[in-house]
Amino acid sequence: MSGPFLRNPYLLVMSVVVIAVAGLSAFGSLPRLEDPRILNRFPLVIAPFPGASAERVEALVAEPLENALDEIEEIKRVESTSRAGQATISIEMLDSVGPDENEEVFARVRTKIEEAATQLPPSVPQPRVDDNIEVIAFTRTEAVVWRGDGEPPMGVMQRLAEDLADALRSVPGTELVRLYGGAEEEITVLVDLERIEALGLTVDEVAQRVRAADSRRPAGAMRSSDTTVLVEVDGALDTLERVRSVPLRTGADGSAVVRLGDVAEVQRGVIDPPGSIGLVDGERAVLVGARAAAGVRIGDWAEAAQVVVDEFEARLGGPIELVEVFDQNVYTGARLGELVSNMAAGAVVIMIVILFTMGWRLALLVGTALPLTVCVTLFGISVLGGQIHQMSIFGMIIALGLLIDNAIVVVDEIRKRREEGMGVTQAVEETTQHLRAPLFASTLTTVLAFAPIVLLPGAAGDFVGYIGISVILAVSASFLLSLTVVAALTGRFGRFHEGGVGEEAGRRVWWRHGLPGGWLADRFQRAMRAGLKRPILPLLVGASLPILGFVLGSQLGRSFFPPTDRDMFDVQVWMASDSSIEKTQAAVEEIERQIRSHPEVERVHWLVGGSFPAVYYNLLMNRVDQRDYARGVVKVDGPETTERLVPILQREIDRLVPDAQVVVRKFQQGPPIEADVQYRIFGPSIEVLQQLGSQVRAELQNHSDILHTQVSMPRGEPKMWLQADESEAQLAGLTLTDLAAQLDSSLEGVSGGFVLEDLEQLPLRFRLEGARSDLGAVESLRFAGRDSQLPLEAIGTLDLRPELGGVTRYDGERCNTIYGYTRTGALPIEVDAEVRERLEASGFVLPRGYRFESGGSAEEDQEAVGNLLTFVPVLVTIMMATIILVFRSVRVAGILLMVGGLSVGLALLATWTRGFPVSFNTILGTLGLIGVALNDSIVVLAAIRENPRARLGNREAVLKEVLGCGRHVISTTLTTIGGFLPLLLFIGGVFWPSLAIVLAGGVGGATILAMVFVPAAYVMLFRRAPAEATDDEAEPAAAASLDLEEGAPA
Repeated sequence: MSGPFLRNPYLLVMSVVVIAVAGLSAFGSLPRLEDPRILNRFPLVIAPFPGASAERVEALVAEPLENALDEIEEIKRVESTSRAGQATISIEMLDSVGPDENEEVFARVRTKIEEAATQLPPSVPQPRVDDNIEVIAFTRTEAVVWRGDGEPPMGVMQRLAEDLADALRSVPGTELVRLYGGAEEEITVLVDLERIEALGLTVDEVAQRVRAADSRRPAGAMRSSDTTVLVEVDGALDTLERVRSVPLRTGADGSAVVRLGDVAEVQRGVIDPPGSIGLVDGERAVLVGARAAAGVRIGDWAEAAQVVVDEFEARLGGPIELVEVFDQNVYTGARLGELVSNMAAGAVVIMIVILFTMGWRLALLVGTALPLTVCVTLFGISVLGGQIHQMSIFGMIIALGLLIDNAIVVVDEIRKRREEGMGVTQAVEETTQHLRAPLFASTLTTVLAFAPIVLLPGAAGDFVGYIGISVILAVSASFLLSLTVVAALTGRFGRFHEGGVGEEAGRRVWWRHGLPGGWLADRFQRAMRAGLKRPILPLLVGASLPILGFVLGSQLGRSFFPPTDRDMFDVQVWMASDSSIEKTQAAVEEIERQIRSHPEVERVHWLVGGSFPAVYYNLLMNRVDQRDYARGVVKVDGPETTERLVPILQREIDRLVPDAQVVVRKFQQGPPIEADVQYRIFGPSIEVLQQLGSQVRAELQNHSDILHTQVSMPRGEPKMWLQADESEAQLAGLTLTDLAAQLDSSLEGVSGGFVLEDLEQLPLRFRLEGARSDLGAVESLRFAGRDSQLPLEAIGTLDLRPELGGVTRYDGERCNTIYGYTRTGALPIEVDAEVRERLEASGFVLPRGYRFESGGSAEEDQEAVGNLLTFVPVLVTIMMATIILVFRSVRVAGILLMVGGLSVGLALLATWTRGFPVSFNTILGTLGLIGVALNDSIVVLAAIRENPRARLGNREAVLKEVLGCGRHVISTTLTTIGGFLPLLLFIGGVFWPSLAIVLAGGVGGATILAMVFVPAAYVMLFRRAPAEATDDEAEPAAAASLDLEEGAPA
């Protein structure tokens, strides 16, 4: 493979130039993100049903829509929540749905919902499908903020926010822009009840007359042989004065005209109460979130967006200001810069290690593999349509220690052959010929070890997949480059001489030749010589650390993904279900005052009534117009403050607002989860589900690591019922439906057309003035009967009693979900298991027809690990088959299989040394460690198999080959540790160190496996002939074995 590159310097130089240009070009063009994008598989259906109870919403809206969605086979699960007046249906697609299919599936979802909507009750508006509920942060969030005194002009602020949104949409590469916390403008007509009663009119009739007065409709055309002139009746509703002038009643003589302005107050305002309220540093605000497309470089988009923002801000004046809430470009640059600097530091450490183990000249030759491999990897990511983000960069950091292995082995082998007196061409070609098969096998084992990460489906695969892709690209490129470019460079620029190196053969200095083994090598040789006489001893020594790891690993807790380090954290607030949005806002303002009492806090932002526009990639934005809910984001002066302040604030706020549920938490890594601990109880009866849910909730709340609990089927919410006398109502010419309609018109209002101002369409809403403010106002309402106005008390009485708070369904079954929110630092999977044990110990038994299952982190972890391990049997089989074909030995494959299994124990031991729980990161690191351990062991086995005497288990020959491999095995071990050292020393938190410690800590034990366990196992399994058997004597013994030993490694 290296021959053409060695003989043709032009080919060698141009290959290096092409690789460098390709890598630099890819680096300059690849999109840069902070985090990988989790594919949108989560559409949301919102179906309002005004005035309906939760049971009616479930029966008449949720179930029909769910049945329609059942016909779409790509849907993985459907969860619906039916509450009074609205059904919300959360959909999750199958993990197999990729970026090329999800839009097509969304279109089919919309089609099915539209078809099913024709079968819903007439009073149900068209359900809305929102397929932009992506699990991804906005790239930039701005806020139009009121800094003045008095009530903020929400109408003006809304229009300004819409103008900014339009401007951001014009920025090339903008994917989505949305507004939060605004207030839609409308024209409110507050009708005086006594005055319209005097006219014999109802609110509905007033609205109908105003609607009829709007002349905006075609009135035909005047047509002649020459021209066509359109005709329209003048009198469109285009100003407030025109609305006020609409006549409602004319006197008998035509002189007395009662107009709308005589009986109602017409005013321009906003929808009251608002669906959500934005607060930026305590001031009322309208938030504008903009998101760049996946293939866009965030830095370039941010520069273009900044120009638009600056131009918009220059137009503002007075007390309305534009405030930057979030800029992901800042975090992207910081995160990528941190990882790139750590990768560079790792590369420097690797070069220093190689300098000490192999000398400066060989260190430079080996080091050429680093930039060249990185260039090929970047080009490969570009070809695959990927991005530069923390996962792809971390994959390259992992690969640093692995990719250098091939180059070390090749360069060291050429060195040995040149020092034995071979010529340049012969040494290079024999080295590449000899190492081609074992290096291919070791590279393939690494590729197969990381393949499950690449093949992992779903949100977890979207998140970590590029770790595997980067590693596979890097080690594959390293294999090809080491046997071609690096080998040729070593042949051309290495200075070797028989018995030494360069002109100073015989005078070995560390900076030319590396540090000598000295007494350590001698002691190892004596110990192994004694050990190989009784192979069971080195076998036990080699396996002792892994066995210790399995023992200690049983004491480690379980976690899904560890939290991240951020100078921001999340605050969620739940009030009582009957709370108004104003009451929730008041609680939020009280909580903010407590948060700001800590001087480390820099910014506090809220969205009351819904999910705050995401500032982190896995924050769910699935709450809309929920008056009893608020979510805030707090920015502090650093990640260390977040770690310290979160538990303090949790305790303080719990004491401050005991009537609210507040969860203060750090941002988490991994796929999005509503609550860390969840249980689902399935069954037909709502009452039984509520009882069972209460029992589980009580046990969950008693756990010391649980802050707050909730259920999806609460026992009851207050509701006002009109106990109408149906007979009295019929005498007045009213049905119960008429009563409900008139009550709705009086309290919520009724639409009566719109006013068109330029491009803005302002709806008209008619309602009784002060009719909904308190119980007395409601009791004073009157109903328009056949001949007269009837007071409410003449028809019935008002009664306040509880109603079912909501009904949830999961995949078509009624399901009560119990949510548990954990304390900072808790292990949700452990909490889940402990609560289940307590339930079992307490005698918790489900009735026939009911079932119980876990959700949250436990379910996601089980599913992700299950998906990760799905391909393991096939990949292990391919790995073993490759090793058998390369070495022509089943027993060699068995030795490597044992090495792979023992590597798991090393991973657990390394994790235990830092006190980390076993998480998904631990599993990812273990897969990488298996690849590293197999690589070292394959190098040792390849050397043993090349020596005819060692091949048959001759102890001295085996020992000689093991010692010959010592330099590059030790070098690869130290370089792997060195590559991860910056991550362990300079990056705080848990996320990256929990993965790095597995590889950096476990690789030391992998070296013991390669240098001690593997030779002992080989001698034990292959020693069949006498120790001093000749090559001729060895052949029959080799042929008699179960292995196909007649050839060298192919």
